Amino acid sequence: MAKHSMLPIWILISVAFLAYVFTISASQGFENYEFVEKWGSKGIANGKFDVPHSIAFDTSGNVYVTDTHNNRVQKFSGDGEFIKKWGSRGSGDGQLINPEGIDIDSRGNVYVADTGNSRVQKFSGDGEFIKKWGSRGSGDGQFSEHAHGIAIDSFDIIYVTDRFNYNIQKFSGDGEFIKKWGLKGSGDGQFDEPHSSAIDSSDRIYVSDMNNHRVQIFSSDGEFIKKWGSLGSGDGEFILPLGIDIDSSSNIYVVDQGTSTVQQFSSNGTFVAKLKINQTTQDQSSTLEDIELDRSDNIFLTNRGQHNIIRYNLVE
Repeated sequence: MAKHSMLPIWILISVAFLAYVFTISASQGFENYEFVEKWGSKGIANGKFDVPHSIAFDTSGNVYVTDTHNNRVQKFSGDGEFIKKWGSRGSGDGQLINPEGIDIDSRGNVYVADTGNSRVQKFSGDGEFIKKWGSRGSGDGQFSEHAHGIAIDSFDIIYVTDRFNYNIQKFSGDGEFIKKWGLKGSGDGQFDEPHSSAIDSSDRIYVSDMNNHRVQIFSSDGEFIKKWGSLGSGDGEFILPLGIDIDSSSNIYVVDQGTSTVQQFSSNGTFVAKLKINQTTQDQSSTLEDIELDRSDNIFLTNRGQHNIIRYNLVE
């Protein structure tokens, strides 16, 4: 285990138990968070993962995780207790190839970006197949080989980030195409591999524009509003921003994979704080992917390199 310098606020977990060192910066905004637990390891058994990718919560606080290379979705309690799984590799109804994005509507329906099949599938909260839409291509309602993130607004409208078509597509809950926006580039409203999105209480859409190292904000109709970020490791800078979510006070949280940090911003993009997660393991492979906050503003992170879920609780 490599040595890490002492920080003002830190948590040391025994190597035999977790094989991690978690260090939390003292930046204002994260001092009320504490590491609680992690669950999962590489494997195919219940509760194990092979590249966990994205997280969503239902109204009961259950956690749904896309288990990408196991071609399935797993459902857990908020404390990480395994409940259910569904999916197997294939292109039939309810089958999946490398699922990535996931979100849940107001009725508890689960929408999964079935990335390897260039489509979206809709399930009940128990994994019963309901509907699918999409095919490989660049036309309306079609997806590249990397349809990625899914976000759902207050009207149960579905937004899909398509990394290699460089756009956002908007659908009804039944998969009816409504509109799309974006093309490859670095201008306002353009993307270089949009990764994930999150939606605030006003149905504004925040998109992590991965290779442009920034976040962009749009109206629900795709009108460009604002952007922030640039390449770098300083406060408010990014090296591959990935997962993104919004808390109950409209603060924005972004996973910056290149620096193993979570950055917190105000709703207008002003930098607030940074959570540094140092993870040292024997094989030196740990890669943060997604972030989701539950209704109590507790933070859940997927670590695809270590095949687990990390949880930080907000403590008053």
